[in-house]
Amino acid sequence: MHVLFRLIRPRTLPLALAAVCCGNAIAWHSSPASWRSSVFLLSLLTALALQIVSNIANDYGDGIRGTDRHRAPNAPERLTAGGQIPLQHIRRLLAASILAALLLGSTLIALSLRHPQQWLAFLLLGSLALAAALTYTLGRHAYGYHGLGEISVFLFFGLLGVQGSAYLQQGSCPPEGWLPAAGCGLLAAAVLHINNMRDIESDRQSGKTTPATRLGFERSKTLHRLLLTTALICYAALAPQIPSGLFWLTALPLAATHLHRLQTATNPAAVGRELPHIVRLALAINLLFGSGLLIDSLIAI
Repeated sequence: MHVLFRLIRPRTLPLALAAVCCGNAIAWHSSPASWRSSVFLLSLLTALALQIVSNIANDYGDGIRGTDRHRAPNAPERLTAGGQIPLQHIRRLLAASILAALLLGSTLIALSLRHPQQWLAFLLLGSLALAAALTYTLGRHAYGYHGLGEISVFLFFGLLGVQGSAYLQQGSCPPEGWLPAAGCGLLAAAVLHINNMRDIESDRQSGKTTPATRLGFERSKTLHRLLLTTALICYAALAPQIPSGLFWLTALPLAATHLHRLQTATNPAAVGRELPHIVRLALAINLLFGSGLLIDSLIAI
């Protein structure tokens, strides 16, 4: 059980929750009467299932490629490469997680949407999300090996995750949701970028291309600051429209501390220690932003 727990990488799961919570807060603020708790719960479960698919596929894909043989000593141990779980067991777990994601996603679509055109559109989007979760490291043309991981998480943990969650609640994408959706996606990209900075040397040895391997250590720090700063600007830009959405500013000290530690880090191992901090920061910002929207809605009632 402990090994299985490590395989699904629970520390990364808050990223999936952040997008759904942000999108549902936007939907509540836009149309409280159409918000349904059942849709919210199913959205959370579906997002978690997709994240677990991605985590298992990532462990398996890197393991069978031999990438994880070059992992730095400070990096978390991968189970496929370490031989702690037989390959056939990992394949079965991956298949089970895919089945769970398909069942949850199909139920969510059936419960949320009324028209066949909407079903088809979200079945397509859901299929793309599942394919993205699998092909980050799996397959001959795994996009994670070609420097496209950050773009993918921006789209699926940001624009699609947030606005898709809002659409499932109210049948449309609120115009005010695009900026926080972009902010959420940029935070998710920052999380992955920290992970790639930690693995910069081992990725180079294994031939894996990421923005970090292309830019080098110091310039990767600059990219991370840009991702995080731009994300905060996206949330702040909504302030004239929804002032209470600025509750997330209470997380600024966490962001400042994180950036200071990143700036003073002298090696990838030190950057890697920031991974849990940036995950918590991303979740905190989205929960605080969403809380502000909920308070604004309650005041308006």
